[in-house]
Amino acid sequence: MEDSRHILKLCSLFLRYPEEEWFRNEEVRLFMEGLSEAPQRDNLLRFWGYVEDSSWLEFSQNYVKQFDFSKDCSLYLTYGVFGDKRERGLGFVKLKLEFAKAGYFIKDDELPDYFPLILEFLAEAEESFIQKLYYIHKKAIDQLYAQLRDQRSPYAFVVAAALETLDSIVARREAKTV
Repeated sequence: MEDSRHILKLCSLFLRYPEEEWFRNEEVRLFMEGLSEAPQRDNLLRFWGYVEDSSWLEFSQNYVKQFDFSKDCSLYLTYGVFGDKRERGLGFVKLKLEFAKAGYFIKDDELPDYFPLILEFLAEAEESFIQKLYYIHKKAIDQLYAQLRDQRSPYAFVVAAALETLDSIVARREAKTV
């Protein structure tokens, strides 16, 4: 389970606006190489290959182009379902309540459907909350992955690693309850 949590944290980090602190950091690569979960590790290392082949400017600009100027690849998971409709605000309230039930309080101005924030939460949460939030957002995450994959975006590798990790956590939990 520990590697799963690390993978979710890495995915959260890689899907946030890039920071020079981790960009091309050899320690990040070495950490990923040491992960035991092969498909997730391999996907993260494929993404890292893209990082190593990019200049900082190119990498940052590609992130903005991919996520800030594309409605098809929004990291705000309820956007694809609700757009800017009123129901989305009600969804935010429900999400914030789920976070609060787990003892996780959103401190900054980030919206609660921001995928990196959700991944950060899931990396710390109990399995019951992981399962619940995963099922709430699975369709949106699958759609995001499909869009990124179809666009041949290197970020598809990050979302694939997150999906594989969440699938395995949920499968383990469901196997325990049977």
